[in-house]
Amino acid sequence: MNGISMIDRRPPRPSSVAIADAPTLEHLLGDGPFLRVVRTICPPGLRLEGEIDLCSQGLLAAALHQAVQFDSGDLHVDLTGVTFIDVGGIRTMTTAAKTLSRDGRRLLLHATPSETRKVIHLLGWETTPGLMHCVGAMP
Repeated sequence: MNGISMIDRRPPRPSSVAIADAPTLEHLLGDGPFLRVVRTICPPGLRLEGEIDLCSQGLLAAALHQAVQFDSGDLHVDLTGVTFIDVGGIRTMTTAAKTLSRDGRRLLLHATPSETRKVIHLLGWETTPGLMHCVGAMP
């Protein structure tokens, strides 16, 4: 060796293993928008912060899947810190609600932005089994 060492200084990327182990998850896109997913205990669920779009939809889907599989009872999702949700993100949440409804559980969306409620209504998704809107942030 010539005395030169190579060290990878890039931050590790989130993976399905990290999703299972980390209480806080972030999906960073360079210097651009991000989605932060924080697991909550009481009530059981997720607090979302940032943007939900094509780039962050996989992280949202993985976090919802984990919560649906391993939590019991209704699942609360706090959207207070969300600045943007595209149709794919809404579809991901309605899919989780349908899965929960099979076991008599619900996906409770807290502080759903008015634009998101409008899109849900226009697409006819307000009748999705297991989907419920709650006024205000999670307790």
